[in-house]
Amino acid sequence: MTDSEKVNNSLLEVGIEVDSVYDLVNTSMSYAEAIQPLIGHLKDIQDVNIKDGIIRALTVKEAKGIANNPLFDEYDRTTEILNSRIRWVIGNAFTVIIRPEDVDRILEIVNNKENGKSRQMFVEALGKIKTRKTDIENVLIGLLDDDDASAHAINTLGKLKSVKAKPLLLTLTEHSRPLVRKEAVKALKK
Repeated sequence: MTDSEKVNNSLLEVGIEVDSVYDLVNTSMSYAEAIQPLIGHLKDIQDVNIKDGIIRALTVKEAKGIANNPLFDEYDRTTEILNSRIRWVIGNAFTVIIRPEDVDRILEIVNNKENGKSRQMFVEALGKIKTRKTDIENVLIGLLDDDDASAHAINTLGKLKSVKAKPLLLTLTEHSRPLVRKEAVKALKK
């Protein structure tokens, strides 16, 4: 049985018929009953495209508080070298499912440069948290000279309306990288 068939069959068991897990990704309908079966497949699915689809299907508010720890576990199992795409998609999921109790774990991820570009969407997710602003700001300011995460850190500092970062953002409007300059200008407008 293929990985796709495994996922489709487990979804059928909870009353959801799909041709592909991406049918869930591309629907506007709620599918709360699919969350647990999808989580159950995170460990056993080897096909990167199917795993990507599962994670994207878990990027919904119904998965908040349910998929968080299993996705952190999957992030830890997946090395950056082997599959940065999966790690990036997990970070993207947290832009929807992040909770205040996830902040410490996310700060660990974004502070570890070995996690490379997969940190980008975790940085974006931090912009959704209204508590612990000082901790988040300090970490984001520390990422302003990190080529993999600086543009995302700038964007998130703008969302947080960081007064503390304003002088640094002003200097970044003269940065050599156009994306960094553009994000700094946008952040300062916020």
